[in-house]
Amino acid sequence: MPVRIPILAILTLALLPTAHAADLWQVWQLARSNDPAFRQAEATRRVSMQDRPAAWARLFPSISLNASRTWNNTSSSALRFFGGSQVVPVNSTSNDRQDQWGAQLTQPLFNWQLFQALRGADLSVAQAEARYHATIQGLIVTTAQAYFNVLNAQDNLNADRADARALAKQYEQVTQQYKVGLASITGVRQAEAGYDQARARVIGSRQALARAEEALRAITGRYVKRLAAPRAALPLIPPHPARVEAWVTRGLSENPTLVASRLGVRIASNLVAQQQAGYLPQLSLVLSHTRQSLSGKSAYSFGGGTGFASPNRSQMSNNQIALQLSWNIFSGGATRAATRQAEFQADVAQARDIAARRSVEQQVRNAYLAVLSGIAQVQATRQSVAASRVSLQATVAGRQVGTQTMLNVLTARKDLLSAEKSFYSARYAYLIAVLKLEQATGSLTPASLKRLNGWLVRAPAAASAPPPAAATPQR
Repeated sequence: MPVRIPILAILTLALLPTAHAADLWQVWQLARSNDPAFRQAEATRRVSMQDRPAAWARLFPSISLNASRTWNNTSSSALRFFGGSQVVPVNSTSNDRQDQWGAQLTQPLFNWQLFQALRGADLSVAQAEARYHATIQGLIVTTAQAYFNVLNAQDNLNADRADARALAKQYEQVTQQYKVGLASITGVRQAEAGYDQARARVIGSRQALARAEEALRAITGRYVKRLAAPRAALPLIPPHPARVEAWVTRGLSENPTLVASRLGVRIASNLVAQQQAGYLPQLSLVLSHTRQSLSGKSAYSFGGGTGFASPNRSQMSNNQIALQLSWNIFSGGATRAATRQAEFQADVAQARDIAARRSVEQQVRNAYLAVLSGIAQVQATRQSVAASRVSLQATVAGRQVGTQTMLNVLTARKDLLSAEKSFYSARYAYLIAVLKLEQATGSLTPASLKRLNGWLVRAPAAASAPPPAAATPQR
């Protein structure tokens, strides 16, 4: 018992939707288990999978049973002529029960509409598979986007906090210098305004982080913090092959959305064939067995009341083998109207396929360029951060010797903050661009996400705690 209590407590806490540390792969596993969009995609896929057995079922024999019981009560009266001149009234009554049951087997021998429906079911299942893979790829990108949005918001918040602490310290220094006559009131007011703006940016960054965490929670079903972040030496790998046309060709061949669109064209053409099959005859083999039994009695009376009664009993069975031919010669133009409607639907599917093809080609080209520009932006913003940091140090040193003003220092610090945020955004934009290029070409899988997860490092437990807030200067 002393051992079971801690274990039960640990399991209970593990099931609660509380915050915990995780990397990109673990967050993907949470999303796959909890995201309603993924569950809907799986359910839709299972629904479509039943099209094939349903189509086959219509080609297999169908067996039906029937049974009935009928009670009959009949009475009649008539005049009968005997000997040419004698008229005798005859009355009769009968009460009987008729039991009947039967079985019938029907096997389609030729039904072109059913054969075409079977082909259409195979196409529908293939289309459902393509749409399912497209949904999985979309969920991968959506999860990664939400994951990196949280990291980006956290980086921006940390940068704003560090900037606020530096400006608070600078404001205190300028205030002390003003008291001893080494700074002007203008410099004090400029430092104060810079510090107030930094505090406002911290508040905005906190709200942005909260929104990003809520977006991730909507996918995973729980709050996840202390996320693994990109390591300092982030691999910047250009697309291979280094020809955009090769990527476009692959996208036009393997993109699951485009594959589903092409299957939609074939499904529409198959529907036309199904409707045209309504002009053809249908031939079926029908086997039936019927058994009938009758039990009861009949009574007859003549003239003055003399008569007789007799029981009614009979048994009958019947076996039939039949070839049943049906041919819809004319149905008011319904078959023609259904065929034309299917042809128009095929035209719609063709137009959608052309639009999907152009959209996929555009996505591939944009994603390819996004990866290349992402690499360049990461490199450029990294150099910009280094240059801005050197510029800030030089500006601070210049102010100490009187060659720079407080406004110059604030501007240099703002430039450094902007460069840092641009660097953070460029890194995450590059990672998303890598995933979107694979998504556009249809090669994105959970293994791609796991490979990307290898570029991340887990944040230490202390990293989740906010840095200490700067003391508010005395005004």
